[in-house]
Amino acid sequence: MLQAFRDKVMGWLGWIIIGLIILTFALFGLGSYLQDRNRVFAAKVNDVEISPAEVEQAYRRNRARLQEMMGEAFDPNLIDEKQLRKQALDTLINRRLLLDAARENGMRISDGLLAAHIHAAEAFQEEGQFSPEKYRRRLQAFGMSVARFEQETRADLLIDQLVRGIAGTVFVTPGEIDRVWALQEQTRDFEYLLVPAKPLEAGIEPDEAAIGQYYKEHQDLFMVPERVKLAYVRLRGEDLAGQVEVDPKELQRLYEERKAASQKQEQRRASHILVAVSSDADADTQAKAKARADALRARIQNGESFEDLAREHSEDPVSAAKGGDLGFFGRGDMVPAFEQSVYGLEPGQVSEPVRTQFGYHIIKLTDTRTGTLPPLEEMRPELERELAADRINDLFYDKLEQLTDLTYEQSDSLEAAAQELGLEIQYTDWVEADEGDGIASNPKLRAAAFSEDVLEEGNNSEPVEIGHNDVVVVRIAEREPEHLAPLDQVREKVVHRLVHKLATQAAREQGKKLAARMSEVASLSELNTDEAWMYRKAEGVKRSDAGYNDKVLRRLFTLPHPADDKPVDTDFALPNGDYALARLTGVKDGDPAAMKPEQREQLRRGLENLYRSLASDTLLHDLRARADIVIPERSE
Repeated sequence: MLQAFRDKVMGWLGWIIIGLIILTFALFGLGSYLQDRNRVFAAKVNDVEISPAEVEQAYRRNRARLQEMMGEAFDPNLIDEKQLRKQALDTLINRRLLLDAARENGMRISDGLLAAHIHAAEAFQEEGQFSPEKYRRRLQAFGMSVARFEQETRADLLIDQLVRGIAGTVFVTPGEIDRVWALQEQTRDFEYLLVPAKPLEAGIEPDEAAIGQYYKEHQDLFMVPERVKLAYVRLRGEDLAGQVEVDPKELQRLYEERKAASQKQEQRRASHILVAVSSDADADTQAKAKARADALRARIQNGESFEDLAREHSEDPVSAAKGGDLGFFGRGDMVPAFEQSVYGLEPGQVSEPVRTQFGYHIIKLTDTRTGTLPPLEEMRPELERELAADRINDLFYDKLEQLTDLTYEQSDSLEAAAQELGLEIQYTDWVEADEGDGIASNPKLRAAAFSEDVLEEGNNSEPVEIGHNDVVVVRIAEREPEHLAPLDQVREKVVHRLVHKLATQAAREQGKKLAARMSEVASLSELNTDEAWMYRKAEGVKRSDAGYNDKVLRRLFTLPHPADDKPVDTDFALPNGDYALARLTGVKDGDPAAMKPEQREQLRRGLENLYRSLASDTLLHDLRARADIVIPERSE
């Protein structure tokens, strides 16, 4: 193909093409081509773009939270990656809509409220106190900077303010509680008669003509799914362990780095009293806040307890409850002005009021500590494992890159990749799109195998991650298309289905004959003349009670109340082939007067939560309906 193109370029057609390209660049410039490639977005909400990187980051955070929540039960093979990415995109779109709506309504979150919210989060606390070190460590684990987290937390609080404002308009009237209680505690009196299909199967023996006809008319029930045998190569990090060695010099260097970092990581413990004032407050408000801070410091200098004053006057509610204590923290954990003051104090010394975006702080340094590191020999196993893991990771990704290139460049074979990387070409047994054994039990691997590129085009798959540092490239080794199973292979299945169908028809015919007599009898028990049938009579049954046929019970609770002491009759087929006759004889609503106060309160809260959820969903639905949302096909 490329050679043919070169040949044409050398001719008259090529000169025309080149001339058009040059003319285009002359008129519009190369930038017009590059700009379109750079302007890639996952979604656009009212002209505000959501980048693929944002979606990827949201997806990874959601995946990390899911993994943390599930712990050892987390299995990446059971995760629907496509659905998880779609949820991440939907969440970002909803978040943008709610955030814009909150700002349009003049809502805002103060710096003090933001700090109090973060300090109160249990995830960032140790022994009940906010830990800046744990705060930073957990954010790093999620790949997020402090500034980015605080920006997103402020947005979350703003959205929560909007949603709570809408939800706060919800209320439940006593009448609504009474009506729900009446339905919830409603009881019904009834009887029903079942004509089961299963016993009727015993007397049914279809002939060969009927079996053949059923097989012919229901071929879709007897299709053998398409299946394949796969050839694959597998690259695993654990198989590379023997190819890496830990250099003693590297080990010593890593230890010295850790030692130096530990010595530099001096931590300080401080307490503070916060006089909150917004950074955009007017001069008079700021002056009054400064005067309050000066007065509090003067009281401390005159011998009053810092801790008592913090509990009484600090406007940081989390630390105030602890006498102003912020716990230990290191450099970079606090805002610059606060940190500079803390690291300029001696233990027991109290600072002048320090201005930050949160307000004025009076800071007392209470303790300091420096990090220590065990001897090298004690840390050797840990450091060797870390260095070996790093080397294995580097080697794995180098070989993964080679594997990707080789299986793409020679997409019709795995031989070159196997030979170059020293991998064995292995084979699976028969694999269906929804079922496989061994390595083919992995749904992502089967999805790759049955993709159009692999199944129809005959190419190698892209590397499929089936575990940590564990990837597989597959191709089709043998293919068997979907086909109709011969009658002799599925005869038993055909007979079973046909017999059940005929038994269902017989049960329906018997049931219809009985239903025609329902108006003639005072009780359905009079119709119960076959020991194979099942008759039940009950009184005072709630819709949630067990011990009854659930399909029949559900139908009975949809029937209208009996009028003028006349029962309400109905008859219908059940999904399993049985036929039911049912009679509703009485309905008694629950009595709201019988509700205990705690039951009324519980029901009120339940209804309020339901209404709040509906209000939030309605808000979001309305915002989406009025918004201009663009989602490129590649993001869906």
